[in-house]
Amino acid sequence: MSSKIREKDQYANMYPKINKWLNECLICHSIGYKPEMPENIYPGRLAQNIRKQYPPLSVNEINVCEDCERHMNI
Repeated sequence: MSSKIREKDQYANMYPKINKWLNECLICHSIGYKPEMPENIYPGRLAQNIRKQYPPLSVNEINVCEDCERHMNI
């Protein structure tokens, strides 16, 4: 397991409230933050830390990312 993945796992275990702001694609299991996440989340720097750890990830109504959706519609 890479150190980056381990770091994300440790952060998610320390702050379980971040799951509210994360999307996961059901097909490729990519994880990223919701693009509609606010600039600041009380308390402190939670939003900034999430943006630092994860990329933005848009998913559709069935939790499939844009890349997987594009491949499914071929």
